[in-house]
This record gives sequence, structure tokens and C-alpha cells, in this order.
Amino acid sequence: MFENVAEHLDEAVKLAERCPEKYQIPCFQALIGVLAQSDALPADIGIGVGNGHGHTTNGNDETSASSSSGSYINEPPTNGSTDRQYKASERGFVFLDQHQIPSASISRVYHLDGSSYRIIVKDLKEKTNSKKQVKLALLLGIGGLLVGEQPVFSKEKLIEACREYGAYDAPNFASHMKKQRDMFISQGNEWSLTVPAQQRAANAIKELAS
Repeated sequence: MFENVAEHLDEAVKLAERCPEKYQIPCFQALIGVLAQSDALPADIGIGVGNGHGHTTNGNDETSASSSSGSYINEPPTNGSTDRQYKASERGFVFLDQHQIPSASISRVYHLDGSSYRIIVKDLKEKTNSKKQVKLALLLGIGGLLVGEQPVFSKEKLIEACREYGAYDAPNFASHMKKQRDMFISQGNEWSLTVPAQQRAANAIKELAS
């Protein structure tokens, strides 16, 4: 069970050190827990995802690539079409399991399509632009985790999402993120979610899906 933990121990230490000092120990413990769980998970586990918002497909019988490891998220067929299978990253599956997020909740918040995703909620349930921006950043980070193994998102993707939800405040965009240093770690033109941010994102997904 602990082969995966030993293999990635140094990486877990480095990631924990990037968290604020008061979060480093719980961050390291959480990372070790995730590694131990992922080592025990089967390579391909199916979890059903309902299409909670009636999102229609583009008519093409697309299937996700099967070259990388991960778990399948299945969307039920519509209009007599065959099942569509979207490959979720294994770390994404561990995140859902760890935070006990039902698969149906994901389909109400995201549209997953192969290696891409889109936030589809109509109401972010926030009143100010700053809070909307933070919530979108959390959701984008988990979207990156679900399809690409890492809870990261680009500045451009966040700006695009903020504009879509009428929350883009150009003069204060950067300062909103700097005020949340315990949740977002800057990596060049990208941000990654800390462990506390992933917990907050899990709560946001449950709230938006309810």
C-alpha cells in the first residue's frame, strides 16, 4: 500500500513547504493520506454522472483518450445515443472520494468533455465581485484536478470565467488573489490550490450543487 507514498515522499514534503507555515503539517499529512489512498485504488472505477442541467452534446460520438490512467465518469445516453465516457484523473477521483462529493454534484457544476471542462452553474451564490472571483478560482482549480491531475488554472482562464459571470474587476483582479495567499500559490502565469483551498472548493461544489 505504501509504495506510492515512498515514491512521492520528497514531492509531498516540497509541496507542504510551499503552504503557509501554520498549514504545513496538516498539508503534509493530507498529501500522505491522498498518496496512500491512491495507491490502494483500482486503476479504473466507474462513477455515474447525471446531466443535471440538461446540457446537450455537439452530436459527435467523442470518447476520451485512454492513454493515461484515471477513472471513468459516465454520462447517461440521450436521444438513443451510446454511453459517453470521460476520463477523470486519478487524483481527481481521490479528491471526490476524500471529500465525499457525489458524482451527481459534479454534473451540476461542471461539464466534463475529455480533457477539458466548463463551469456550468448559473448562480455562484455570491454578491461581490471579489467573492465571485475567489469562488471561480476554486472551481477552476478543481476542474484542473479532475481532468489533468493538478489543481491549477491560468490567469487567462480565470479572467475569462470572471467576465462570463460579470465579475471581472480589472483594477483589483491581482489584489483579490494576493489577499488569498493561504489558498492560491502563484506559479508564473498560473495558480495552484493549497490543501485548505481544496477543502473550501469541495464545500463550494456541494453548496452550488444543492
